[in-house]
Amino acid sequence: MLARVVDGLADGTGGSALVTLAGGAGAGQESLVGSAVARARALGYRVVHTRAPRPGATDPVGATAARAPLIPGCGTPGDGGATRRLLAATRTRPLLLAVEEAQWLDPRALGELRALLRRSTPARLTVVCAGTTGAGPAGGSGWLGAVGSSFGPPAHHLRLAPLPHDEIASLVTLLCGPATEEFTDEAARVSGGHPAVLHDLLLRHTARGLPADADGALGLGEAGRAVLGDHLLAALRGLGGGARSLVAALAVCGELLDPAAVSSVAAADRTETGPALRELAEAPGIRRHPGDRLTVDPGIRSRLLEELDDQERAALHARAAHLAHRAGAADRAVADLLLAARPDGAADAPWAVRTLRRAAREAARGDDHVRSAALLDRLAEREADPERRARLDVESAAALLVARPEIGDARIARILRTPGIPAAVRLRAADLGITGGGALERALTDALEEAAGDERATLLALGWAADPASRRTAVGLPPLPRLPDRPSLPAQAAVRAHQLALRGERMEQSVALARAALGDAAAARCGTGPAGAGATVGESVQLVLAACRALSLTDVPEEAEVALDRLLGELRGAPLRLARPHLLALRGEINLRRGRLAQAERDLEAAGSAVAATVRARVLVPYVHGLRAFVDLEAGRGRRARQWAFAPLPPAARSGEHHAWLLFARGALSLSEGRLHRALGDLHECGRLLEHRGHLNPALIPWRSVAALGFRALGREAEGRAAVEAERARARRWGAGSALAWAEVAAEQGEPGPRAPEAERADRLARVGSAVSRARSGPTGPQYARVLAELAELHIGAPADGDPRAPATLHELTALTADYPSAPMADRARVLAGAATSAASVPGWDALSAAERQAALLAGRGDTNREIAALLEISLRAVELRITRVYRKLGVRGRSELRALVDPRTRKDCELDAGPAGRRTGCDPGGAG
Repeated sequence: MLARVVDGLADGTGGSALVTLAGGAGAGQESLVGSAVARARALGYRVVHTRAPRPGATDPVGATAARAPLIPGCGTPGDGGATRRLLAATRTRPLLLAVEEAQWLDPRALGELRALLRRSTPARLTVVCAGTTGAGPAGGSGWLGAVGSSFGPPAHHLRLAPLPHDEIASLVTLLCGPATEEFTDEAARVSGGHPAVLHDLLLRHTARGLPADADGALGLGEAGRAVLGDHLLAALRGLGGGARSLVAALAVCGELLDPAAVSSVAAADRTETGPALRELAEAPGIRRHPGDRLTVDPGIRSRLLEELDDQERAALHARAAHLAHRAGAADRAVADLLLAARPDGAADAPWAVRTLRRAAREAARGDDHVRSAALLDRLAEREADPERRARLDVESAAALLVARPEIGDARIARILRTPGIPAAVRLRAADLGITGGGALERALTDALEEAAGDERATLLALGWAADPASRRTAVGLPPLPRLPDRPSLPAQAAVRAHQLALRGERMEQSVALARAALGDAAAARCGTGPAGAGATVGESVQLVLAACRALSLTDVPEEAEVALDRLLGELRGAPLRLARPHLLALRGEINLRRGRLAQAERDLEAAGSAVAATVRARVLVPYVHGLRAFVDLEAGRGRRARQWAFAPLPPAARSGEHHAWLLFARGALSLSEGRLHRALGDLHECGRLLEHRGHLNPALIPWRSVAALGFRALGREAEGRAAVEAERARARRWGAGSALAWAEVAAEQGEPGPRAPEAERADRLARVGSAVSRARSGPTGPQYARVLAELAELHIGAPADGDPRAPATLHELTALTADYPSAPMADRARVLAGAATSAASVPGWDALSAAERQAALLAGRGDTNREIAALLEISLRAVELRITRVYRKLGVRGRSELRALVDPRTRKDCELDAGPAGRRTGCDPGGAG
């Protein structure tokens, strides 16, 4: 329509006309006026293009500018000659008068314009008058009424309102070609139906050569934010300081505060913001909400704030934070504002400090540790006390160790090297840095050179906790000084206890040192211990772990579990996130050693989740997977055990101190499946890794006795005896009842002669009985169950209808294995029970030895010779000899006849198993647990 009006002056089809373009700020008035001006000039018209000045505008030196004439070059304002000269000029060629920002026309200028319109009827004149609604004097409604009510040429009043959906679709088709409904809907949503925004958006999209379909719609959001930002900034340049301040305030807190509060934030210089609110109501990028609330489109907020200088932006956030706090806004929202405020003034008030502290704790609980670190850094900036500032710095570093480990390492290293840091803060930083998996050897070395007294002694203990194998020389660092053999400082006592336990030396001293360290920490918590003790052990993840790892290899692992529970309950935030994988995995190992498979499974599942959520903790994956494989093996879930043992590992976990656990699990699993050579390869590599690190204690991983089962199954009795004897010697040196009992029983598992002398049987019964007595001093875990099974077998095999102690032993074994009826040890308990109760019902049963009775029951229920060898942990040749003797003594000619003699109840129960075909297919790994 605007083009027709302009063209009518040239071809004579039209005469003088008035066109008004009204809409919200930046609704496209400038573009439409520009197109009319360009068209008129192309047709050879004279063009007068003017803009109404804003009241209160200043010249470059700051003085109020004199009012410019409405029509430049036509005299001074109000002299009347301007109108006459302008109309006279239309006699020779058509004239287009374009007036922008009409909302700012003062009464005198409006009078001039109305006078021009009254006299323009015979002239060839088109007036295009563009402005905004809701702005200018009296809300900006005066210019439309004044201009539109003038007597004169025909008037065309164009309202630049959001386009309806059908017009949006038409424009999309015009500029982009055929479009899908998804594309049109997204264009409407992004542009808000704003004509100018939609036009520019579609032009940008077309220029990029993207299709107008669902795929192309995905790129409209980003392009729309850029277009909205351009249009809003262009609108602001014509609206003055009040509008700019208000938009900035809306970008900061428009969704948080009511309109009056937003105006208070914007009007720090007492600028009137009422007109600005009316101006912005229909501006592009501004969203209207019920209750006259306005907000800025989220996609362009940051761009608007970039237009402010740093000082202005910080002051705006500080004012918004103060008002938001007074309005009762959530801590998170207020803290966001405080992060961008200046570190002085209102942002340093006590309420601001408390808000930042609460928000940091909330962020840590929500696992948003980057935000938590930023809030703690903001607190540290304003903290005047050096010690409190250092503690905040350590808290922030711990949060960064979780979210951005490399940055956290650098922060911890800086704290360790900073002179004058309080000792407790430096020790806390070192402990958290080591727990976070950082390479802090050089920083610890530098700190050791500066430290003295107890601080140096504790740093030395932490250095050994971080590097138990003393690999410092591999990175060019001098070796750490040795710890005292009997340290008095609790921190060193914890680490020394662990060193002794790993080497398998002096268990009583190791237990005493670990108890002293943990007891000292508990006393410090209760206020009865020496000052500072709790800060060095009780709150130290590494030192508590060291003491608990030592106790886990003794006969009192429950004491370690109590300490781990206490530490898990006390830690919060990032320190808990860093320590949780280590603490839960160790507690899972302890529960496995104690035979509490359900608790172990829960702990290890939680440990696996914690490991997956922390990048550095993934080095624990072999440890967790190995333990989970053993839990499943002990519970009779062989298929799941294989999944854990052979699951893919992340790159960071394919080597390291924990890999021995996974190799041990793979070896035990392969042994149970009858893959003997592979099992021995994994077990030997496990032993090599342990020996290389100086981990000699068989209570940690009894790999030699498990390997001996493989040697015996292959007929390599000499190698099996050598492995067992080496393990028994080390178990005796360490002295833990469960480890020593298993080593003793493993040494007794060699195949006896077909008719062992009674003296030999009595000696063996005495040795196994002694082993069971020693094992009862420790946890009743998998090793204890296997030792008890050996004793039950000897009791049942005693002459004269067995040993009278057999029922009690069998009852205890059955009770230990009742929770998992498909487990290998439950299977063995049923076989032993069958051997003890079947003599009366099978002729010739009394003539069988205990070993022959077990072989007969297993063969009668359908097990193959290889499966029997696996369950009884003997060689295949030994099974063949036993079955041959069974056939001879019972007078049967094959397994079908033997099956008919087996107790039906025992046969039915024995079919419960974990193998993929209903029966196990290899060797029980013995003391794997």
